Amino acid sequence: MAPSWGHRHRCPRISRTALHRSVLTSTFGIEGRSTTIQAAGRGCSMTSLAEWNTSPAPSGGPASVLDRVVAILDAVKEGDGSTTITDLAAKSGLPKSTVSRLVAELTAQRYLERTDDGVALGLRLFELGARASLPRRLLGAAAPVIRQLREVTGERVGLWVQQGADMVSIAAVPGRLPMLPTRAGMHSPALTTASGKAFLAFCADQRVVDRISAPLVDEAADRFRDELTHVRASVVAMDLEVSYPGILAVASPVITSGRVVLGAISIAGPSGAMDPDRVAPLVRAAGTSVSRRLAAA
Repeated sequence: MAPSWGHRHRCPRISRTALHRSVLTSTFGIEGRSTTIQAAGRGCSMTSLAEWNTSPAPSGGPASVLDRVVAILDAVKEGDGSTTITDLAAKSGLPKSTVSRLVAELTAQRYLERTDDGVALGLRLFELGARASLPRRLLGAAAPVIRQLREVTGERVGLWVQQGADMVSIAAVPGRLPMLPTRAGMHSPALTTASGKAFLAFCADQRVVDRISAPLVDEAADRFRDELTHVRASVVAMDLEVSYPGILAVASPVITSGRVVLGAISIAGPSGAMDPDRVAPLVRAAGTSVSRRLAAA
C-alpha cells in the first residue's frame, strides 16, 4: 500500500507555462510581463533577478534601456544647467534607483558630469555633436566653391570625408562624365583615389593611415609613403586611372586653422581630355578657399 501523506486532493492539470507565470506573479509581482528563462551557463540569456526585484516603471514610462537613457538625457537637456536625481526621476517617469544607476554609468562614460547642484550634459555629447555637424558645416562652406570650380573647368567636382577605409561623397556636381554618379553617400576607396590620398597625407592619426594602407607591402608600401610625402609638399593628390579606368582625378585637402584635415575637394574628368597639371592649381586654390571659409564661419 502506498504511504499516506495526509488528505489527498485532486489537482487540475496546469501547463508549465501557466505554472511558471503563476509562480512569477506570486513571488515577484510581474504579472503580464513577458519573461524568458533558460538554463544558465549554456550560452543562453536569462532575465536577471535584479530586474525582477526592481519596481516596474510607471505606466507609459520608458521600457527599454535605450529609451530610459534617452529619457534621462532629454530631462537633463531641458534642465537649467544641472538637474537633480529627484527631478530626473519625476521628468523621465523612472524610479529613482534606476535613474541613479543610469546616471552613474553615463557619468563614467562622460555623457553626463557631476555638478554641485546635480548632473549636467557631459563633454562626450558635445564631442559627438561637433562631429555630427561637421558634414553640414563643411558643405555650407564648400558649396559656392564647388559650383565655381565646376563652372571654370566643366568637370565633375566632389566634396569627400573619410569613413573607415573609404571616402564618402557629401556633395558633388556633374561634369562631362555622365557615368560618374553625383549622389551624396557614394563610397570610393581611400587607398587609391585622389581624395583619399589628399586626406591621408595630412591625417594626424597614424593608426588611420596604417589601417587603410595595410594591404600594401614591400615596394608598394614604400611607393605609397613616398606619394603621401609628395602630396604634403604640393598639397595636391592625383589618381591617374588607378581607381577607375579612363578617369583622371585631382584633389586637395580641406584643413582647419588648427591643421586638422576635415576632408578633400576633388575634380574628375576623362583621360586625354582633362589635363591634371592644368587643373591642379585650381583644385588647390579651391581647397584653400573652403578652409578659409570654415575658419571665418
